[in-house]
Amino acid sequence: MGHSWTNRQEALIVVHLARVYESKHRSFRIISPYDGQRSVIENELKSAGLRWESKVFNVDSFQGNEDDHIIVSTVRSGGIGFLNNQRRTNVMLTRCKRSMVICSSRSFLLGKASSTLVGKLAAACGEGAWIDGRDVIRGLLA
Repeated sequence: MGHSWTNRQEALIVVHLARVYESKHRSFRIISPYDGQRSVIENELKSAGLRWESKVFNVDSFQGNEDDHIIVSTVRSGGIGFLNNQRRTNVMLTRCKRSMVICSSRSFLLGKASSTLVGKLAAACGEGAWIDGRDVIRGLLA
């Protein structure tokens, strides 16, 4: 999308997660490293009839802010891109007060991106931390 990256499938999963948080009346925000993905997610939230105002941010615009629950959309599944920048990735990973859900590809984070902060976090959390996107869409979250 222009000079930015987007991942529509990941955006749809983020919207499903947002629906879960809204239904439980939880305070949350959505962060993505790429402004193109921020726009896609915002538009999908609007289309789904969910709150979108002041909900979706790129990493740089959310620096210094936080919320109880954070949903992160990493976007990329091929090249590492933004995740190479440890300072900015650190900002992305330290914005939550209570919980964080990182939307990404397991094979990407445990493979090509394994040396990044997000990859190391994924490895440290282990297999029990993963939720399949199909389960999110089917509404199998507690």
